[in-house]
Amino acid sequence: MSKIFRMVMYVCLFLLPLAACDDDNEQTPVEITYSVSLNESSLNLLVGESETLEVVVSPSLPEGETVEWTSDNPTVAEVENGVVTALTEGEAVVTANYGESSATCTVTVTLDDPKVGDYFYSDGTWSDGGLISMDADGQNAVWADEKPAPISGKTVIGIVFQTQPERLAQSDIEKGYQGYVVATRTAHGADKPTTWWSTDWDFTCLKAAKLASTWYTNVNGYEETMTVKETYVDNLAEMMPAFDLVLNHFPVEAPASTSGWFLPSTGQMWDMIANLCGSEAATIMKEWQTMDYDATWYCSEKVSYNAIAYFNSMMALVPAADKEEMVIDNANYCSMWTSTPYDSESACIMDIGEDGLIECMSNWYDGDCVARPILAF
Repeated sequence: MSKIFRMVMYVCLFLLPLAACDDDNEQTPVEITYSVSLNESSLNLLVGESETLEVVVSPSLPEGETVEWTSDNPTVAEVENGVVTALTEGEAVVTANYGESSATCTVTVTLDDPKVGDYFYSDGTWSDGGLISMDADGQNAVWADEKPAPISGKTVIGIVFQTQPERLAQSDIEKGYQGYVVATRTAHGADKPTTWWSTDWDFTCLKAAKLASTWYTNVNGYEETMTVKETYVDNLAEMMPAFDLVLNHFPVEAPASTSGWFLPSTGQMWDMIANLCGSEAATIMKEWQTMDYDATWYCSEKVSYNAIAYFNSMMALVPAADKEEMVIDNANYCSMWTSTPYDSESACIMDIGEDGLIECMSNWYDGDCVARPILAF
């Protein structure tokens, strides 16, 4: 074999591995396929509750990459970084997605039974206001150490103050309502936070109430309010301003599923104070329930705390734009109109005070008191 031939062979043998390396460098990169899974395929939540879904991506995500979260019905349940929040009754499918892979979780949202102190929203739903337990007539109430906040993104329009069937008007039960809500705002004109009850000194369309036992049993505020409306028709604004402000000028729209706003009767105002002004108030008022004496003479005592502040605490976490706290309109107390007349010249009111006053009273038709609407839901 010639020297030249041997040299050529050596060169070829040397270059073959290099050529092989060049071919390896030009190979197509391997495409990675990811799989996404969730720790839950379904969730059952109450309105206002939240739960965190745990997502597993295999193989691990590249540094800086994240899973995309979506809800196909964000009005029912919204999701952010895996945290699912229930907003209103219904069903939503939450999806965790990365690349071509995804996993889903079906979220079913229901409403818990309403209870005293719950937040009531403009969409007709409610959520926990912090009550743990309460005996009949507002006694021995136990509240959470830390008050729950309203659901973010929802508008609070009221606070639930009664859910006991025996304290609902029969007409409201027949309509399927399960409780009463007091508005977080008051009905008033532009110049002052109070209003007159009536300017008609010949008022006769409603039956008057004087005995404490009668005050307690009267839970017919809707019927009384509608009777006044039907009696005065076009003269409502002029002759029955408290009713007109509630029915026609209250700026907070009531959900279609409710009765609409009305003035509370004596019994409904009674329950609002007993259930939302502390257990001492409830215990005092329990003793008045069966008294066959004039409520304005015998139903007046004081609790050991600021009753106005206690009521306002029910709205402590409600945004300022959505509430009007109880105001002091007479001396150091707040007087609130009921829908019930006391006699031919005055209407029934109830007072709560900074000094702890809890009182059944009356005021002249043209006296100034707060008109705080309620609704049945």
